[in-house]
Amino acid sequence: MNKVLPVAIVLFLACSPSGDQAEDAHAGHDHAAESEDAHAGHDHAASETAADDPHAGHDHAAATDSHAAGAGSEGESLHVEPANVAKWGIEVGTPATTDVRAEIELPGVLTTNENRTSRISSLVEGQIASLSVDVGGRVRAGQMLATLNAPEFTRAQTEFLRAYAQAEMSQKDFARGIVLLEEKAIEEREFLRRQSLVEQHMAELRSAEMILHSFGLGEERLRAMSESLDPEAALEDHTAVEPFLPIQAPISGVVLQRDAVLGDHIDPQQVLFTVSDLSVLWARLDAYEQQIPFLDRNAEVVLRPQLMPERSFPGEITFIADQVDPELRTIRVRVEVPNRDGALRPNMYVQGLLRVTSPGEEGFMLPVDAVQLHEGHHVVFVQLPPEPGEAHVVFEIRHVEVGQTLSDGVIVLAGLTGNEQVVKAGAFTLKAEMTKGAGGHDHAH
Repeated sequence: MNKVLPVAIVLFLACSPSGDQAEDAHAGHDHAAESEDAHAGHDHAASETAADDPHAGHDHAAATDSHAAGAGSEGESLHVEPANVAKWGIEVGTPATTDVRAEIELPGVLTTNENRTSRISSLVEGQIASLSVDVGGRVRAGQMLATLNAPEFTRAQTEFLRAYAQAEMSQKDFARGIVLLEEKAIEEREFLRRQSLVEQHMAELRSAEMILHSFGLGEERLRAMSESLDPEAALEDHTAVEPFLPIQAPISGVVLQRDAVLGDHIDPQQVLFTVSDLSVLWARLDAYEQQIPFLDRNAEVVLRPQLMPERSFPGEITFIADQVDPELRTIRVRVEVPNRDGALRPNMYVQGLLRVTSPGEEGFMLPVDAVQLHEGHHVVFVQLPPEPGEAHVVFEIRHVEVGQTLSDGVIVLAGLTGNEQVVKAGAFTLKAEMTKGAGGHDHAH
């Protein structure tokens, strides 16, 4: 053990630093500590400086945050030079009100209005003697379309003249009976016989008149026949009888079909002419089963022909079928549509837009392009009233709640009062300009 100790001491002394080196090492440690303290002091000083000046070093962060807010912020405004308003095609106006809540589209076809269409025939058989109209011709009510050589018509006129003559003679005989009864020149039984006879002849006359009315003869024609008749010679004189039966148009309209040929022998009930008033047509629309909840007789309907998609024709629902077609699985909806200018033609294909309304629950209608989607919000632009000294046109962004998108625009349910001047055209350009800005009051040049 005594021999090993000196060696250990020598190794210890050889590995230990010299005094100068130890002092230098200590000094270096102190310098590092001073450097950290100095750095800490610098940070503390910077913190104190930031506390004294809250705007120092904050501009960049503020700009970044403001830009992140973007154009989706409620109430944010955009100042536009007046020249750019017209250049960008910006149009403003108050939103229209509507109580439409949904819209469905129904395909269909136009047809003639069966309530304004007449299929004309003859009640008796005969031969076509003359024709006065052709297909496509426009006729008025009472106008003669053709004449028919009908023996039964001749017999009906003869019977009328005979009944008229008998009625005239019995009336005169009854008038004389009244005078004779007062003078007691005849018995009451004779007077009653004359009274019964005149009533019988008047009934026969009315029956003969009704038959001629069914043939199309009016009161004026019957009056002319009776005035030219000598009652006492009526049984032999048939000069007032017209040999040809006139076939007349019962309504005014257009001749859509003519099946009468000159010289043809026709039978009763055979359709000779089809005349229709085309000023009011029908549209037969087909609704599918899933559209049944929207069917309502009071719903608004607009028809758009496939050949004229730019035009709209308002109509009125007059009939909704009570059952579903077992094969097509559709329900027939009939719409009556005015056609005063004749633009619509039967058998044209149309699309019917049926608008479901909610009376008392009005919303606003805007063009589809007026409502923009930005940062998850539906927004519109409202032009603010000009302020004194303001050289720009100011548009403010407004968040809105939208409903259904219809063929005429989009429904706005909330976010507007209806008195604003809303941008109806050019809203996309304003959104693009707003997006370029970084602050809440952007200027577009």
